[in-house]
Amino acid sequence: MSDILVVDDDANTRAALELSLKKIGHQVLLAGTGSEALEQVRRQPVALAIIDLKLPDMEGTDLFEAMRVVCPGTIAIMISARATVDEAVSALKLGIYDFITKDFRMQEIRKVVNKALETQQLLQENLRLRQALQDRLASSRIIGRSPSFLKIIHQVSQVAPLRSTVLLTGESGVGKEIIAEAIHSGSPRRDKPLVKVNCGALTESLIESELFGHEKGAFTGAHQQRKGRFELADTGTIFLDEVAEMPLTTQVKLLRVLQNGEFDRVGGTRTLAVDVRVVAATNQNLEQAVASGAFRKDLFYRLNVIHLEVPALRERVEDIILLAQHFLDKFCLENNRPPMGFSPYAIQMLKSYSWPGNVRELENVVERAVALCSGSTVGVEDLPDEIRLHAGGSDRIVIPIGASMEEIERVAILETLKKTNGDKEVAARILGIGLATLYRRLKDMEPKHPAPAEMES
Repeated sequence: MSDILVVDDDANTRAALELSLKKIGHQVLLAGTGSEALEQVRRQPVALAIIDLKLPDMEGTDLFEAMRVVCPGTIAIMISARATVDEAVSALKLGIYDFITKDFRMQEIRKVVNKALETQQLLQENLRLRQALQDRLASSRIIGRSPSFLKIIHQVSQVAPLRSTVLLTGESGVGKEIIAEAIHSGSPRRDKPLVKVNCGALTESLIESELFGHEKGAFTGAHQQRKGRFELADTGTIFLDEVAEMPLTTQVKLLRVLQNGEFDRVGGTRTLAVDVRVVAATNQNLEQAVASGAFRKDLFYRLNVIHLEVPALRERVEDIILLAQHFLDKFCLENNRPPMGFSPYAIQMLKSYSWPGNVRELENVVERAVALCSGSTVGVEDLPDEIRLHAGGSDRIVIPIGASMEEIERVAILETLKKTNGDKEVAARILGIGLATLYRRLKDMEPKHPAPAEMES
């Protein structure tokens, strides 16, 4: 159970709340003024504070802001006997979890407290993941704790010290290049060059020159001798990404390098020898490519000495938020923004999305969110439509604890529109609102772009 601080100048309210919360197992601390409350949390941090809006020595909102400095992890519920709507809205905008009038029933307050504590646990988990991320970043770009990812990292640790050729397979965007870097970093060649080549980005006329170099005058525009990537990678590692895109004529020459460590520059007459470890990667099925004649069978066998399959992000659900927080930290740093986090509902959306573009798509989504988010917390409104509309994919809408009414309304509208294939009239009838109201709600959901003068100030 949790430590809860009740701050109210009314002794009867303090006593009633203390009795009610102790019955469900919580440890309750009491304070009659804001100053007493601050002294309490300095001595003993609490998970939750229930604060009266009007205290003898300060406003409850002022106390909450002071408590966030002293005890940043504390979440708060505001209570008041006489509060205006504007006061309640202002309190919620400050980050108060909920605002309750003093005519509450104890059963109601216990429900709100339980929900608030569950939200606080989610926030603490976010912070814990952030710290785990920072610890990991100190030594490696490898980020993940899911069983499928830990399995491949274990395999990397086994094969890295060897000289054997490695073939990495997996969908586009899963991080095959990061795994190749890990293999090189864990090998005896770690202090030697790691040269990367994207075979799919090179035309058939350029790829041989890029890989093996060329002599002066070998072709039009070859004004001087140029070393190829294999020469540059000598004594180190070469990473051949999208190797399935390599033309058959070049595959023959690559096979020779793998067999003998020898090649000729384009236009050259002298055979060169290199000591290079080859790590290749593809998102295609090479066995099918061999069957169709697009890839040489003998080259496939030479590359497929050690085969590692990099899992898709949808198979690494435990890693999604860890990766998302890593990218959030990265882009906040690059854009000179203070540290940010994710709202509970945004976390739920990220975890339930299928991520067809894998880690690369997640990185792009987080970069976009940093650009659009106006506060310190990335919410569902900062995520792209494809995530808001397709996460989950069931006929039920799951609302996580801690979601705001605005977030609940937003997802209800968007999910209903998804099910009606965008038919707003049908969606409005299902939702029980008028068509004009639906259009107004959709307009309110549109991203708010600051005026040029605001952006310059």
